[in-house]
Amino acid sequence: MNRPAKIVITVTLTLGAAAVVLASTLAVGSDTPAVQLWLGLLIGGAIMEIATLEGNDDEEMEHPFSLAASFHLASALLLPPGWAALIAGASTMIGETARRRAPVRIGFNGAVATIATLAAASVFSGMTTTEAFRRFEWEVYPSILAMWVTYVVVSIVAVVSISAAIAQKRWNPWTVIQGPELVSYVMEGCLAVVLAILISEAPRVLLFGVLLLVAVFLAMKRHRALRHETRETLKALAAAVDARDPYTAQHSERVGDLASRLAEAVQMSERTVIDTRWAGRLHDLGKIVVDNSILHKPGALDDDEWELMRSHPLVSADLLSSLSLTRSLLPAIRQHHERQDGKGYFNVPGEEISLGASMLTLADSFDAMTTDRPYRKAMPVEDALAIIESGLGTHFHAELGKAFIAMIRGHEIPEVDLGWKPARPADPPRPPGDGRSADEVTDPDRLVPAEDPAPAPPLVP
Repeated sequence: MNRPAKIVITVTLTLGAAAVVLASTLAVGSDTPAVQLWLGLLIGGAIMEIATLEGNDDEEMEHPFSLAASFHLASALLLPPGWAALIAGASTMIGETARRRAPVRIGFNGAVATIATLAAASVFSGMTTTEAFRRFEWEVYPSILAMWVTYVVVSIVAVVSISAAIAQKRWNPWTVIQGPELVSYVMEGCLAVVLAILISEAPRVLLFGVLLLVAVFLAMKRHRALRHETRETLKALAAAVDARDPYTAQHSERVGDLASRLAEAVQMSERTVIDTRWAGRLHDLGKIVVDNSILHKPGALDDDEWELMRSHPLVSADLLSSLSLTRSLLPAIRQHHERQDGKGYFNVPGEEISLGASMLTLADSFDAMTTDRPYRKAMPVEDALAIIESGLGTHFHAELGKAFIAMIRGHEIPEVDLGWKPARPADPPRPPGDGRSADEVTDPDRLVPAEDPAPAPPLVP
């Protein structure tokens, strides 16, 4: 464990211990709630913690999901702040222990739950009363909103702090404050209100509320499973396309890795890094319509063959356009053979090329140049970088190209000015240019030497 992570954990555990002491003091000074009430919330929260759905940050930017927060917030609505905080912390630690987590993680998550619930319950009790909540008058809404915001902010600060410290990245709450995660927090807050009302006013129908929680949990579990299965299917399809040519096996995976490393190196958002990795993996799906005889042809392609080869970026985008998971990738995939001077496959001007496409072009070209192909041997890394350097501003995005070269060489990444206008996914492609010979020497998938084999390598693979 690195030093920043140790600092975050130490601070969190210290604050958690202080929160436990404060919560215990408040609990002693308040009325003791009914046993069945606090015990039910404790058991419910522990069960939800045990049933947590694990996240998958590397592949899908999914954070862990559970409905334990609904029970924490329900406790804040129904119990004095001290009791609510102690129950939230205890239920979290029981659930984490049952999942056989490391002691440090058990303590950290228990501390976060205690602090967040104590803060949320204190805000709520300071703005309204339990009696007002049970009557559910209009003035209760601001109190519930303030409670929810407090709980979410504390939780996000803790999650982002430990994640950034472990990964040694800059502190960026926007990695968590994304649409799906906010929807999840809102849903947990709404379920907490419904659960609290059923417990206090209609305990006889509480079973239906519990079944509702189970249904929501199972729906989320199925949703995540479908997302995962879809992505795995797409990865398998991309690998199958690459495997048609032994020279390009794992090409798409390498392109995705290189492009995402570049996005991370220039400090783009985590969402952009992940999207870029997936765009690289899927950019050549359209080659499914290109015959093997063309892919393996050792010489130059004729006009008809080049027309079919040029179609593969659009075919890739068309194949993915019906999937909501991949729509954000379409500009990069559609434009990954465009050039900054507007002389790419579809003559898209440089200012209209998305950053994602520019990163794919760099990664695609570099991988093509540094791997063996049927029509030529791999060139040394430095030769490939020299070719990229000579094409900055014409073939490649100048700023990203400099960063890419520094990244491959292991040098410090220069400051990058990413002034750009993202390409609109709905824009129709421009008609292909008529310069076949230019495409022939600049296509990353068809690095064909010029007529005279003696001259230097072509500008771009």
